Amino acid sequence: MNEKRKILQCLIENRAFAPSASALAKDLGYESNKATLYRIMRDETKDSTVDDVWDKLLEEHCLTERHLHNLARIFEGAAYFSDLILPEMDRKHPKWLRYLLLMLTDDDYEACSPEFQQETAPILKDLKADEPDVYWGIVTVIYIRCRNIDPYKENPQRTFCLLIDELDSMLSYWYPERTDAHEISFNLKELTKASNLWKIIENCTILFRRYTEADFSSYASQSMMLFGWDAKSFWRIPGHPYLQGSQVWVLVEHSFGRATNGCYIVLCLEAGKDICTFVLKDALVFCFWSVDKEDDPLILQACRGTGAHREWCFYAYGYDEETHTLYLEANPATGNLFGLPEAMKQINLEKPKDKEEKVWARIMNKWDKEQGNSIFEQAKALFAGRIDLKDTYQLEDVSISRTCLKLFIRHNGDSRTYQLPIEAYDFLQKINPTQQVLIVRHTDDQDIYVEWPEMGYGIKLSEFEVH
Repeated sequence: MNEKRKILQCLIENRAFAPSASALAKDLGYESNKATLYRIMRDETKDSTVDDVWDKLLEEHCLTERHLHNLARIFEGAAYFSDLILPEMDRKHPKWLRYLLLMLTDDDYEACSPEFQQETAPILKDLKADEPDVYWGIVTVIYIRCRNIDPYKENPQRTFCLLIDELDSMLSYWYPERTDAHEISFNLKELTKASNLWKIIENCTILFRRYTEADFSSYASQSMMLFGWDAKSFWRIPGHPYLQGSQVWVLVEHSFGRATNGCYIVLCLEAGKDICTFVLKDALVFCFWSVDKEDDPLILQACRGTGAHREWCFYAYGYDEETHTLYLEANPATGNLFGLPEAMKQINLEKPKDKEEKVWARIMNKWDKEQGNSIFEQAKALFAGRIDLKDTYQLEDVSISRTCLKLFIRHNGDSRTYQLPIEAYDFLQKINPTQQVLIVRHTDDQDIYVEWPEMGYGIKLSEFEVH
C-alpha cells in the first residue's frame, strides 16, 4: 500500500485534525467533494489524489512530512503500548491513571511484571531518550483515551485547557522545583490555539518535556538567536526621509531566558498625516535561525499570526554591523509574502548621525513615549486572535446563583444585565465571581465572547439574554 495513503488513513481514523473525514475534507477545500477522504479510507482513490490531500494537509497546518509520519507513529504506538501497559495496572484503584502517568514519566516499572520489565520497559526507555516527541505524544494519547476525553465533543480549546491543568497539577507535584515549567502551562493556555487533537498532543508534549528535561528550554531556544540590538529598536528603509506614508519597523526583543537566544516581535508602522500619527499595518515575528557551521546559510523565518491561521515566509539575510543595516532576500519558494524591503537600517535614537536620521529619531522617541505601549497591545491582539473590548464593554459586576449567571455590562453609556442559565454549560457550576472575566472579539469570526482565561472557557455574548 502507498505509504502516504496508510498514514492518511491512520490520521483520519484517529481524528488528528478534525472530528470527521467530512469535516477535514471541508477544511482542506473539498467542500464540493467531501467523499474524497472517505474514498481514501476505502482504498478507492488514485495515488495522485492521495498526494493532493497530503500536500493540502501540510500546507493547511504548516507541517512537514516528518510531522505526519511521527503523528501516525504516535497513534499506532498508543494502541500498541496500551495493550501492553493497561494489563499491568490495577484499574480498580481510584488513582490508577495517576500511577500510570507517574510510571511513564519517571521510568519506574518496578511494580510491573518481570516480563514487562524485561521486554517492554527497555523499548519505552529507548524511545523516550531517542525520540521524545514521539514518546510523549504516545503518553498524551494514552492518557486522553484512558480518561475517555473526546476533544471535539464540546470545544477543543476548552478540552486542551482542562487537560493542561490536569497534567500540570500532577507534574508540578512531582517536579516542584520546575517553576519555569509550571509557568509554561499558563502560557500554553493563553497563547495556544488548540483547534484539533494534533495541537493538543503537540502542546502537551511541550509541557511534558519542559518538566522532565532540564535542558529542553535551552535546546529549543538555541535554534533562534538574538543580536546585540536594543530591547526595542527602530528601522527604516535606507535613504528614505520621514514623509506621510513612510514605513518604519519596530523590533521588540523576546528572549528565552538566555542573552543570545530568542525572537523579535515586529510592529510594521506607516506614518500618518502628522508626526504624532503612525498606523499599525502589520505584526510579525522574526526568528533568526542559529548557524552551526560557517558556511550555513543565514535564514530569517518570518511569521504572521491572524487568529487560528499562521502564514510563514523565509528570507536569506545579511547584517552589516558597521552601518547597522539588515539586508533581506525573499526565498523564491515562499516569495516576499510580507512585503519587507530589501534593506532596513536601524535608527540611532540616542546619537543620530545626519539631519534625516535626527528627524526620525525625534519623531520615533516621541511616538514611543506617547503611543508605543498601546500599539504594542494592538499587535499582541493580532497574534492572539483576540481583541480586548474592556474600553467599550465595561464589566461592572458578576453575579452567580444556583440557577443563573449575570454579567452587568456598560456599553455605549447604557448599563445592561446579560443573563445565562447555569444549566446551559456544565462548567458554569465551577466558576466563581472572583475569577477574571474578559470580553473579547475573536479575529477569526469577529464574534464577541465572554471568557474565563484562567480556566480556558468562553461563551458567545450573543447567547446571553439582555435585560
